[in-house]
Amino acid sequence: MRHLSRALNRAVAVALAAALAACASNEEQEDTDPLELTEFNETVELREVWSRNIGDIDVKRYAMLRPAIGDGRIVAASSDGEVSAFTRETGDRLWETDLDVPLSGGVGVGLGLAVVSDYRGRVVALSLNDGSTVWERQLSGEVVAAPAVGSGSVVLQTVDGKLYGLDAGSGDELWQHTTSLPVLTLRGTAAPVISGGLVYAGLDNGKMIALDARDGIPRWEQRVAIPQGSAELDRVVDIDGSPLVRGDLVFAASYQGRVVALSRQDGRGLWARDASTYHSVDVGAGNVYLSDASGSVYAYNVGNGQIAWGNDKLLRRELSGPAYFGDTVVVGDLEGYLHVLEPSTGELIGREAIDGDAVRIPLVVDGDLLFALSDGGELVALRLERR
Repeated sequence: MRHLSRALNRAVAVALAAALAACASNEEQEDTDPLELTEFNETVELREVWSRNIGDIDVKRYAMLRPAIGDGRIVAASSDGEVSAFTRETGDRLWETDLDVPLSGGVGVGLGLAVVSDYRGRVVALSLNDGSTVWERQLSGEVVAAPAVGSGSVVLQTVDGKLYGLDAGSGDELWQHTTSLPVLTLRGTAAPVISGGLVYAGLDNGKMIALDARDGIPRWEQRVAIPQGSAELDRVVDIDGSPLVRGDLVFAASYQGRVVALSRQDGRGLWARDASTYHSVDVGAGNVYLSDASGSVYAYNVGNGQIAWGNDKLLRRELSGPAYFGDTVVVGDLEGYLHVLEPSTGELIGREAIDGDAVRIPLVVDGDLLFALSDGGELVALRLERR
């Protein structure tokens, strides 16, 4: 059954939906199609600053190779094993390293390193300066999320329910934490986050955990989602989006569960609201933003979790997680569009097509630039302009 748990992924879910649709009426079949885009008054523009193609991303295996920023450069990896660093402002290529193996997890940047991993559980730390290999380490299972780098450590989560803390200088194992996995889970894991000497990680069993980055000793554990129903599919409550640390709070959301605000000190819950998402949330202008599994975008009040607004104009468009950027909210979709929403009302105020392939990998915000990576490997830097 554990093998089955790793095989259940979004591709299976899509195939199941297609099979059900085939047995439905024509009217019901139409409800499975992505909602068509309509015109609106665009008051902002996402202007392309530069773009580079880094190589394809493996959609079938749902590789989530999010680029990462460090030391004025952005590092991106393709599924073919090519890792490249570009200048943040101009996109000039600084170095390129071909690891000659399909990559599944990354990129993690920090402490002078750019860290990636492959489907066999091999972790490779490259020099952020020139792309040369600093160290390698073999883990027990596949890594499909970016590692966290900080506090002298590199922390990774594997699909077999383990968190590893590695020494950032040598790659030696510092600690290991094991979690019991449910019978069925989604394809994917949440990327851990290091903040204030603690590691925050969302788990496949619907729990959040905080551990000491130096020795892996748990500080607290809190349930985000409670499995519901009698069928195993109904009880899937994975947290596949990275936790978000802001001030004294940690925000997290699960599939078929809830979005929550927790105390970063002891994990105590401030508020919780029903939600279902595959992605991370983002925070800005007093709201927590979430794109749910159906394609709706919601804003929750940071202080009490009350819904500020919801937008259902992008239903079934397989949205990326939201990014708060330049006093707006941005999400990508399955046809390569970036949609810009007004954070106070949720109204659509801008749209930009960056590629014909989906933009589902988490967007990266760094100051006045937004970075998006499509499944076709198009890495684009954009700047927001008011019309």
